[in-house]
Amino acid sequence: MINHPRVRIGVTCLWLAGFGPFICNDGAVEEGRSQLKAANAEGALASVKGLNADAPEVHLLRGQAELAITRQLKASGAKDEAGAKALEEQIKNTRTALDQAYKLIAEQDADAKAEAKDQPVAPDVRARIDDLRGRVAFTQGLLAMLEERWEDAIIEFARVLELNPADEDARWNLELAWHSANPACHKRDDDHEPDDSLESATPYNPENSKDRVLCPGNADWYTVEGKRDTILFVTTEGTVDTSDDEFRDVNLALYGPNSDRPLRTAKANAEGKAILGVTGLREDGVYRFGLSGQGRAEYKYTVRVDIVPPCPFDDKEEENDSFDTAKEVADGDKGALKACPGDADWYLIKAPKDEARQLSIMFDVERAPLVAVMYELDGTTERAVARKGKQGLSLTLPKSEKEQSALVRIMTEDNRENTYALKLAPPEDNEGDDQSDQKDQQDQQDQQDKKDEKDKKDEQDKKEQEKEQQAVDIDKLIDALNNQEKNPQLEKALRNLRVVPQMEDY
Repeated sequence: MINHPRVRIGVTCLWLAGFGPFICNDGAVEEGRSQLKAANAEGALASVKGLNADAPEVHLLRGQAELAITRQLKASGAKDEAGAKALEEQIKNTRTALDQAYKLIAEQDADAKAEAKDQPVAPDVRARIDDLRGRVAFTQGLLAMLEERWEDAIIEFARVLELNPADEDARWNLELAWHSANPACHKRDDDHEPDDSLESATPYNPENSKDRVLCPGNADWYTVEGKRDTILFVTTEGTVDTSDDEFRDVNLALYGPNSDRPLRTAKANAEGKAILGVTGLREDGVYRFGLSGQGRAEYKYTVRVDIVPPCPFDDKEEENDSFDTAKEVADGDKGALKACPGDADWYLIKAPKDEARQLSIMFDVERAPLVAVMYELDGTTERAVARKGKQGLSLTLPKSEKEQSALVRIMTEDNRENTYALKLAPPEDNEGDDQSDQKDQQDQQDQQDKKDEKDKKDEQDKKEQEKEQQAVDIDKLIDALNNQEKNPQLEKALRNLRVVPQMEDY
């Protein structure tokens, strides 16, 4: 709430001065001007109450008087429902009067340009119109500051300075509005302070974990309750403000209940994300984690804590152990999921018409492997097996002329447990990475099949050649025995030999 005693109202905004071309010259306006100069806003409104002249001076006078009453009403508190409603109505009246004044000035400006045709507008007319426009903008800037619309106030006071660079009141208010719109870092991060050290860490609150800011030369520390054997993950995501060409290293550290050295540390990557975790806490107690790092840039971030009980556990929030109780996965991320041995997790994924969707299953591949299979909605007809990658698995619903749905079953590959996260999003390319990889795998398989077929044919050809050679050698052997008395049994035995006897040369 702004009720700044140093907001500069500006003398020219308290009353109207003089008249000129396109300007209303009326005794009622003169009277209203005198009343407003005497700080009698109600009297100023009363003086022009019955005036029907639709001139910018009249509406500007009304807007200035309404603003003065609005400031008084807001300063008085207006905390109850009736007061809040009266303040809202008063602001509306002020804005209406000023908008009408601005509209009429724009019309007069257009008329003056039309009358001058291709020539510049007469200097005295231009000066008068610009003066009116500047005073309306100044009053609109004051109203915007009263409502804490800092960006709008900056625009209005900048208009005043564009028309009159020597207006120091407008310059002062412009700077005040800018600093209000861009407060110092410590003023934007005081709802969790003091939390600058490991000893002054304050409890992590998931309801107040977004839009955090790590100020230059500062650290933010949090506490969280941990139970023995549970899995604890801390994730921070954000951006480093490099608008002033400053840099900032962001380090994330986790301490145990009775440790002076961190259990885990992680450094934010180029995208401003850091993750650390312990897959099995060793003791009950209060764990502390904090963000710090060298540099003078601000780090605007969101922090998330995921605590997962060990297997087996009763996951009542999911209850997706069969295909008919599958949980639908919406576009986006879903983290801190648990895979227990012998316990399948079923999910439903969808791809809109003419769009593809890729489901990424991210987990620690070094800890315990997971397997995922995509099924038709009957839960038995297999569509695809998940492709393995460096960070987990992925499956793709390809683009189709109609909306698609499929079931996905995720399980552990052995008797070890693991945690995982899901991300459903359009593939990076139009067809999907999985489809490309599956096509590459299919091409490789086709090449292998062709090689196997060729090897098999070569083996068959070799056997045929050996068989023919065997028959030739046996015939020669039989011919060599022709000089002796024939023995049919011996001849038959020789022909049935699989290995040609090696004859020695004498």
